[in-house]
Amino acid sequence: MNNLFLLVPLICLLAVSSMEASSPQADRLKSVIDAAIKAVYGENGDELSLEEKQARVREVLESEYDLNVVIRRAIGRNWRLMNAQEQEKVLELVKQLLVKAYVNAMKGKSPPEVQLGKTIEITDKRIEIPSTVEMDEQTYNVLYRLGKMPSGWQIYDIVAEDISVVANYRQQIDDHFRKGDGQDLINKLKELLNKEEIDEEIQL
Repeated sequence: MNNLFLLVPLICLLAVSSMEASSPQADRLKSVIDAAIKAVYGENGDELSLEEKQARVREVLESEYDLNVVIRRAIGRNWRLMNAQEQEKVLELVKQLLVKAYVNAMKGKSPPEVQLGKTIEITDKRIEIPSTVEMDEQTYNVLYRLGKMPSGWQIYDIVAEDISVVANYRQQIDDHFRKGDGQDLINKLKELLNKEEIDEEIQL
């Protein structure tokens, strides 16, 4: 799996941005981006360890969005193939992996530039927020899909260059569970987390 699908959508949340404040949800996304910028590039940022930056970024993201929503959708029907302890552990490890991957990807780089487009209302409970990301002299198109849930508006999928992150990971996880189980998945996630650099191609 190319690292585009992991890094580009999440890096959007760390980027210097120019946005249309066209909806409350666009404003909310902007506030998360601004806070994430300060978490990684703000005052004393150079003095923080990667672990400290990861903790800051995760706190910012989880203060506004439920990361479990995207992860659960990616796991899909395989969720019921794990027991409660495995489910909890997989959610936690994936969060750690995602945060570590994009914080590591920022080492020695200037923040990418992101522009959010006008919010698109699909239904009264579904919206999409398109964006463009300029990074390393390349431009990517990234679309945020949000749904109105009991916990409020949540990001439920991110589409990078017309590829759904949820669908892409679900295919990998489906393949995994054809021959493995929840504990095998936990072991693979731990192996990835133990790698010093995880911003290369990630394959379960």
